[in-house]
Amino acid sequence: MNAPNAQPVSIVPKGALLHLKPEQIRPSPSNPRRLFDPGPLKALKDSIRTHGVLVPLTVYRLPGQERYAIVDGERRHRCCVELEKEGLEVTIPANVVESPDRMASLIYMFNIHSFREQWELMPTALSLQKVIEDLGGNPTNEELHELTGLSTPQIERCRTILRFPKRFQDMSLEEDPKKRIPSNFWIELYPVLNQCGDFAPDLAAQLGRDGITDRLIEKYRANKIKSVIHFRRIVEAFDIARETDRKEEVGDRFREYVLTTEFETRAAFDHFILNQRKVQRAVGACDRFIVDLQRSRVDLTIESDRAELVSKLTEVIAFAQELMEKLRSSDPPEELSEEESENIGY
Repeated sequence: MNAPNAQPVSIVPKGALLHLKPEQIRPSPSNPRRLFDPGPLKALKDSIRTHGVLVPLTVYRLPGQERYAIVDGERRHRCCVELEKEGLEVTIPANVVESPDRMASLIYMFNIHSFREQWELMPTALSLQKVIEDLGGNPTNEELHELTGLSTPQIERCRTILRFPKRFQDMSLEEDPKKRIPSNFWIELYPVLNQCGDFAPDLAAQLGRDGITDRLIEKYRANKIKSVIHFRRIVEAFDIARETDRKEEVGDRFREYVLTTEFETRAAFDHFILNQRKVQRAVGACDRFIVDLQRSRVDLTIESDRAELVSKLTEVIAFAQELMEKLRSSDPPEELSEEESENIGY
């Protein structure tokens, strides 16, 4: 379905500025911002303790009540509630606006926060899901961009997150940041899950996508996935395996990696990646060497100037012959050192 003509939703203030008590205000259930980390919240609370609420909240009156729901300003309200619990009397300035429907409220908050600090991705994705549901059908990324102000890549990332079951999504809504699974975990994991059935079909049949995901969450909590972008190394190893006929070898390694919690990502897959990159760099160096010599036209130099070049080319030939002999008869490479692993590039 086509979304409405893309225009930012406008909620027009009534012109009333009220000063309310914290208990007269309630958070909006539609607020896309669900995570309130303690560090930034404490800094804001300290500021309000000293200076008061400098920027009015935006609220609307609840039907038939003397209470108001927040459209914008939940962090300020939370801080005021905490300050009252500490014994400080607080009043909150608030601009009253017309009561919006859910869609208007969501779009308004998306537009407000597109100019401020970015929300965590998981709450953003869940709120975007509400917009998609209210629109009906299957709005395009461009239509959602026009409505919400989110970039097309942000929307695609949100859609990826929404493909995971709710129990996994909830892990990225954990209030304690130390226990929270970062939203990027799901985004980086998704292409791995999409290919694991191709490389380890028995494992995929045994555990399923969710079972493999559970194992990798366990590995992440055990600090054996040092960074979620290390999932890209698995994807790169899969790509290399297809190009070099090492699919079975990489599949065996992936199976061992999933089933062994202590097997760290880089230790498992850098062997494939670094070796391939070494080969690519060496091939590139050979190509550049040949092209540079061809361009120099050294074969046209006078005989008296050739001695130094002949000497150097003799060294090159000796080095190349020695290297070729090693490549023909070399043992498998040793495990990578930590320094070599870090030099891979991500």
